[in-house]
Amino acid sequence: MKSTLLVSAFAFIASAIPSWGQASAPTMLNVAHIRVKPDRVQDFMDLEKQIAAGLKKGAPTDQFRVVYRATVGNPMDFEVLTRIGKFGDRDGENPLNKYSTEQERATRAARNAQYEENVQVTIDRTLPDLGIAPQGPLTPPPYLHMFRIRVRPDREEEFTAVVKSDLLPAVKKTDVKLLLARRTVLGGVADYYFAEGMEKWADLDNPPSLAKAMGADAFKKMEDKLNSAIALEEQTIWRYQPDLSYYPGAAGATTSSR
Repeated sequence: MKSTLLVSAFAFIASAIPSWGQASAPTMLNVAHIRVKPDRVQDFMDLEKQIAAGLKKGAPTDQFRVVYRATVGNPMDFEVLTRIGKFGDRDGENPLNKYSTEQERATRAARNAQYEENVQVTIDRTLPDLGIAPQGPLTPPPYLHMFRIRVRPDREEEFTAVVKSDLLPAVKKTDVKLLLARRTVLGGVADYYFAEGMEKWADLDNPPSLAKAMGADAFKKMEDKLNSAIALEEQTIWRYQPDLSYYPGAAGATTSSR
């Protein structure tokens, strides 16, 4: 049952996550989905560190560049996320370019061509009404429990309605602190992504029961609705790479590659 995993896993607690810093929530995200050649991962990561170092030196307060690496899934996969306010932002120069020279960018592009096996760039719209925002500021979580959901084309309204009216109120009762939602609008299949913040792997061991929070009958009805709307579900775990990332106000503690 597809949604059984979805609705039960949404109940993992994500608490004690430190400050996001100064950046406001983005309307859209530019997401680079990158698969790195297995023998060039360290080279790729070293290059990403150089990009992050330039941004940290410039310290913009209105931009970020966040990098996550898959740990469950394909560990050669990375996601690089940057903000977009509107589609028209792409008509001008990338605002992050001001923190490097044209020659530096050309050199990095040439090196990345040697390191990357595949790159897909999508534009995803954030969906705050399908997620849970934190109380107060929040940093990129150490881990993301990611759900990629493909909804049947004729069932999208039903899916979003059930998430808003049934799933989210129940999840909030379980004290989940962060649930980020987005949907691909350009560059790929129009899948939904739900990312739950995790502090550590142990957060997965004892999730609260949504069936208990909702009541067995209400839970079963919601589950059946979601099952009928979902065509595909994929779960992965991603780890934040602070040395490869820039987020204003966030700490830069070292994170291992796995």
